[in-house]
Order: sequence, then C-alpha cells, then structure tokens
Amino acid sequence: MKNIWDHFDKRDFSKLGKSNVLSSHAMIASSHPIAASIGIEILKSGGNAVDAAIAMNAVLCVAEPHMTGVGGDCFVMLSVDGSTNIKALNGSGKSSSKAKASKLRKRNISVITPEMPEAITIPGAVAAWSLLHKDHGYMPWQELFGPAINYAQHGIKIHERVALDWSKNVQKLSSDTDTSKLFLKNNKSFEFMDNFKNENLSETFRTISLEGCDGFYNGWIANDMFKKLESIGGYHTLDDFSNASAEWVKPISSDYRGFKVHECPPNGQGLVALIILSILEKFDLKKLSKSNYTHLFCEATKIGYFLRDQYLADPDLNKLSVHHFLNSKLLDQYASNIDMNKAKVYSLSDFPDHPDTIYLTVRDKDGMVISFINSLFDAFGSGITAPKSGVLFHCRGRAFNTIDGHPNELNPNKRPVHTIIPAMISKGNKLISSFGVMGGQYQAAGHAYVLSQMIDFGLNPQLALNYPRIFPNNNILDIENDFDSGVINELKLKGHQINYPAPPIGGGQMILIDEERNTLIGASDWRKDGLAIGY
Repeated sequence: MKNIWDHFDKRDFSKLGKSNVLSSHAMIASSHPIAASIGIEILKSGGNAVDAAIAMNAVLCVAEPHMTGVGGDCFVMLSVDGSTNIKALNGSGKSSSKAKASKLRKRNISVITPEMPEAITIPGAVAAWSLLHKDHGYMPWQELFGPAINYAQHGIKIHERVALDWSKNVQKLSSDTDTSKLFLKNNKSFEFMDNFKNENLSETFRTISLEGCDGFYNGWIANDMFKKLESIGGYHTLDDFSNASAEWVKPISSDYRGFKVHECPPNGQGLVALIILSILEKFDLKKLSKSNYTHLFCEATKIGYFLRDQYLADPDLNKLSVHHFLNSKLLDQYASNIDMNKAKVYSLSDFPDHPDTIYLTVRDKDGMVISFINSLFDAFGSGITAPKSGVLFHCRGRAFNTIDGHPNELNPNKRPVHTIIPAMISKGNKLISSFGVMGGQYQAAGHAYVLSQMIDFGLNPQLALNYPRIFPNNNILDIENDFDSGVINELKLKGHQINYPAPPIGGGQMILIDEERNTLIGASDWRKDGLAIGY
C-alpha cells in the first residue's frame, strides 16, 4: 500500500457510529466539545497548536476535573513544522525531597494508596505548560487562560460521561472537607446538566496568567498547597515546589510494518507500546483467526507490562537501555515462548489499577502538530484539595513501589513510572499522525491495539478508535460488552479469565495527515463526550 489511508474500510452506515472529520487547514480532537471549540477559536484568532493545546487543557481542568488539573502531570510530543523532527516534553513531577519507601516499610506499609501524602508528587503540569509556551507558543500567555478563568468563575455544564464518572466517586470526595465542599453538592455528585464552578481555581489561573510558572510554584498558591499537605502529614517542602521543572527529551521509536511509531521515553510507558508492537510484527496476523489474534495480542501485552513492572523507572536514576528491550533477539525469545493455545499466567502486578485522563491533539494551518496529555492519575486524583487555590492534587506517587532496591522504589526527588503517553506516527520522511488512547495503565496496550487495527486490518481512524477493546489486566482479561461472543468463548477455552468492566475502557483521539490530498482526518471515539473538529 502507498499510504495507510489507501486500504481503509469504508463506514457501514447501516451500523451505529460516526464518520471521520475532514478539513484542509487545521484539526483538533479532544475528549470534550467545549474544549475543542475553544481550541478552534484560538487557532482562528492567530494562535498556533501549542497555544490551542494549553488553552484547551486549562478549560478541561474545569470541564473534566476528575481527569485533569493544575495539580497533575503533563507529557507532550511536538513537531514544530510538521516534519519528523519530533521532540518530547516530560512534565512529570518528582517526589518530595524527604520521601522514602524505607519510612513506609518501618510502618509495615507495602502499598501507597491515593489519600496518603506519599502518593502526592509535586505537580509538573504547569511547569510543562510554561516551558512549552516559552519555547513554541505564539499568543500572549495571559490570553490563553481567559476561557478557563471564565468557566471556573461562572461554571460549565456537566456532560454525560463526566456525570457518570463523578457519580462513582462520592465516597472518595467525601473524605476531605475541602474536596467535598468543592466537588459535592448536598453530599451528592454533580449530575448531568448541572453547572459546576471552581472560583478559587479561577484565581489560581489568574495568578498563573499574570505571573507564569513562578506564580504557581511560589507565592500564595505554593504556600496553600504546602500547608494542605503539611496538615495531612506530608513531607513536602516549599523548596520542593520552587524546584519543580519540566524538560525536553528525545523521543523513542520503533518500526511497525513500514511505519515508525514515536513515543515519550521512560519514565513514561511508551516503551511498552513499542514492545507489544515489535512482538506482533513477528507474526502474520492476517493468517490468524480473530480469537488467535486476540489471544496473541493479550500474551504480547502481558510480556510488555511484565517488563515494565520489573525495569521501568526514572531514567535519571535508573540507566535503562531502551534499545536493549527493543532488541530483536530478546523479543524473538519472548515471542517464541508464547503458547497460542494457552493463556500464560505471569506474576501478579503490584502496579495500581487506575482509570483515565484527558488527551488532545492539534494540527494548525502552518503544520505544527502537538500530541498532549495531562492527568491526575486516579479519578479526582488523591481526593485532596488545597482550599484557597482550588488545586486538586494528583496521586501519581501511587505508581512508586516500596520494594527495597527496586528501580521504581519511592525515594527523594524521583519521578515515578508514568502511564500517560502521547504518540505520533511517521512514514518515510513524513509525519502522518498524532494520537493518544486514554485509559490509565491501559494506554500502552491501547496504542498498540488501535494501530494494529488500522495497519493490519484496514480500519479507518474512527473505526479503529471505536473498535471493542480488550486489556489483560493482572491475568484477568477485561473485555468490553460488545466484543464478539464467539471469540470470547474461544478465549475462555485457552484459559483466559473474562471480566466485563463498566464503563468502557478509556477513550482516544487521532489526527491523520494526508499531504497529497491536502486533507486532515480527525477522529474521537464514542467512549467520551468529545469530538474532532476542523476548518
């Protein structure tokens, strides 16, 4: 095939679904329609893809407060000119300077839970936004936060999927007085069509818009965060906040059937997606039955996540060789150990199961492309809110473990393993796609699954994102309800233990770039409230 789009299946209009979105100038795909509309406004008013992404995400901190916020982390992939010269931004915060797993071991604590102060690493998101804009933004920084300030002050309507997720977290939101005041209404969750506002967060955004990154990590906001964490027994210091930073890093990549997949390097789990794809590439998938393909995908995924749990960690403190794990001979060995008739049981993972995040992607009229993800880790993060600033803390520190000597052991000033992974695809010397698949730790599997559906089986972007999902999660196979029942029965015979999760697994957005046809193809899956939109 000349191009990936040359072999796409056409939409069957007799079945439920939606079409891919086409445009010629610019394209946005987001998990929330209001954020997408804000992004288009930014682009039409002269902003670039970076400006649009920052403004959109700020709005999402209000519209989807359970998924993202200023108290979380951020990863970005960016092509400034639409070429394959891609750079990655690591905006993951570090543990406090006094955090140590040994302290937990002395208290016989082996698992870090969301509400523990050890779960709260220093938020890296604002540092990431600031560096991203300083190096590549165009519009004035202050202007980007106007929509978010307005929605935080006056409110935004709760959409359907947001309301569903909110309703499942009442108990968590009730555990902290400052959180319950903000995120509960008469001790109940906000519901579909309710108006939600966070006036304190509007003041935080005003300060960030006027004072930049320093306004968040120093001054009254930092002091508010510090005092809240101190009140729950945290080891965090004001210096921990003032020392927060983000950094540009070199992406990692591997080939898959003529396409190059680009991911953020560790401490993100993009490496896992590349491992899964590299194993799949060793098989002729089109010759496999649907059940055998699904089984193979599950076994390859188990291998990838097993390696993640054993070796992935902060690269500044753990000199992990990415190339070692993408070595063909090593992967040949793992692939040869896959039994096509039997599900293999691996040691149970101690990595915390967690739900979702926000992801967005933008391509502007000048060709700049951004793949952008921001997260609180768990739904509503730690469930702990700083009262004056309205900052809801994430709980990314849950991803640390307490095992003495483990690469990902909790220690001072250390980044934990990260699950949020933006991605891009190139072919030859052309960038052809920016995409992300949300869903907590599912994301690496999601990247591989969506790409395989497109490249191996010809599903167009919207169909590939919509396609029923699977995830071998700690030796339990999560399968969405609309998955082929005949395939499920065959998987059971191979030893897979089936679970039907609710709600559906994750979400996803994608932009494809067809330079020959001067066409941008946008897609946003059905699992969220979002959409793709262009002009």
